[in-house]
Amino acid sequence: MEEWKNFYQKLSKINNFKIPRCILLPATIRIEIHGFSDASERAYAAVVYIKCFNESGQSQTRLLCRKSRAAPLKTLTIPRLELSAALLLSRLVKKVGPILQLPIHKICMWTDSTIALAWIKTEPHKLKTFVSNRVAKIQTLSEDCHWKHVSSKNNPADLISRVCNVDELLENEMWFSGPDLQTDEYENNRLFPLILLTEMNKNVL
Repeated sequence: MEEWKNFYQKLSKINNFKIPRCILLPATIRIEIHGFSDASERAYAAVVYIKCFNESGQSQTRLLCRKSRAAPLKTLTIPRLELSAALLLSRLVKKVGPILQLPIHKICMWTDSTIALAWIKTEPHKLKTFVSNRVAKIQTLSEDCHWKHVSSKNNPADLISRVCNVDELLENEMWFSGPDLQTDEYENNRLFPLILLTEMNKNVL
């Protein structure tokens, strides 16, 4: 009852949300889509951002859309939930692209799960049925995309998967503008081969 009352009292603060609808800079010359996925025992989620650059070298990132699902009643391991979140993201990005009707120069998908990322980069026939089926769908849906690793603290989808309240969203700049993608891309591309080998050596696949 206390949890419900707390939720109800804060619900009116949703009226304070202000989301910029202008997603492009003047004289935009390059457009990228960046999607993030995450999962917990309670839910899994995907959030998509559009990043654009103009002739002056300025860049801007805007929240585009998000989607979430409650975790299934049948207990799944966190890596499998993370893989389900990655599939949710793949489907969302595949749907969003044509709707935008804009020239997209690059599409990046980000997850903080090294195990899910290892699965996505593996041939489906080498994996168990549950994982294999989802990996095959992800690879088909995201064949023109780049899958990358992002730290949990810089993953905006984490806010949805752990079921945050309105206050947390309102106070979180990353939710509306995304993380520092350039920094994350450099750090994680440098470290990921070591992380991947470490996780693949564990008996988790």
